[in-house]
Amino acid sequence: MAFSRSDKARSIGCALALGWIALSAPVGSAFAQAGNYPAKPVTIVVAFPPGGMTDIVSRALAKELSQNLKQPFIIDNRPGVAGQVGTEYVAKQHADGYTLLVGATGYVIAPAMKKVGYDPLKSLEPVAVLAKSPNLIVVNPKVPAKTLPEFLAWAKTQSNIPFGTAGAAGSTHLGGEWLRTLTGYAFVHVPYKGAAPATNDAVAGQIPMAVQDSMSVSSFITTGRLRPIATMSAERSKLFPDLPTMQEAGFKGFDVYTWLGLYAPAGTPAPIVTMLNKEINKIMNSPEMVERLRLQYSEPLGVMDLAQTRKFVEGEVNKWKAVVQQTGVKADD
Repeated sequence: MAFSRSDKARSIGCALALGWIALSAPVGSAFAQAGNYPAKPVTIVVAFPPGGMTDIVSRALAKELSQNLKQPFIIDNRPGVAGQVGTEYVAKQHADGYTLLVGATGYVIAPAMKKVGYDPLKSLEPVAVLAKSPNLIVVNPKVPAKTLPEFLAWAKTQSNIPFGTAGAAGSTHLGGEWLRTLTGYAFVHVPYKGAAPATNDAVAGQIPMAVQDSMSVSSFITTGRLRPIATMSAERSKLFPDLPTMQEAGFKGFDVYTWLGLYAPAGTPAPIVTMLNKEINKIMNSPEMVERLRLQYSEPLGVMDLAQTRKFVEGEVNKWKAVVQQTGVKADD
């Protein structure tokens, strides 16, 4: 039986229409899902234990997201290997917006130091930057140094100076190792499973000093149980205006601070990622949250859309790759 030209045209048209429906179905379902998001509780994996900056900021954010989006945002602490355990876990989850990650600066540092189970720019999607805190050198009050020059003079005479951090491959680790590289002094890294246990040991005198983000040690500084010596940021922090920087001591280009970012598994529908970015920017830069952060010696990084967020993360990846090459530090140092 022969087909007329019009019959063939109708057949081709039907085939193309069916093909278009098949191709567009996943996209349509993704947008429908985004329109209803969140339709159930969302898990925010925090890659560090309770008590440190990452945990404190994440819980404050989760509370606001829960109120604004009318679904529970639940914190799930998955510490280990300076954030690597939690990061690799989230990278393997479904890209549906219901499992998110909050990680610290080590997220972009670790891949430059060792083989990890994720690519910081491919495995997860940068959703938003949250907050930053200057990294501080703090010492137990028994250390006979109250100023940065006194501290450097004391360190020069020591044969072994253990310093605690939140773990290997984080910004506090690299800050301490960079100081060791530039001075040649006997600083020895002691990695902990988070900022809280490292800080507690410094307070107890188990280690003489720690390199920590300011939020994690602020309460101990206020009560005199830890003494701040210097900030590692390039400029004096508005949070610690009287605390000198490493650059003031002659360490040019020394600029190390801790920042937090929120990420989603790669492939998470764009409408979900966009909505989260806008909502988180609104929360983190609200007057109430800014004041709350500053009371805990931290501050927001400012409003960044998705493109600006990705550009920031890319810049940090390149920055820390250069620092790792300069210092030659290994992840297990």
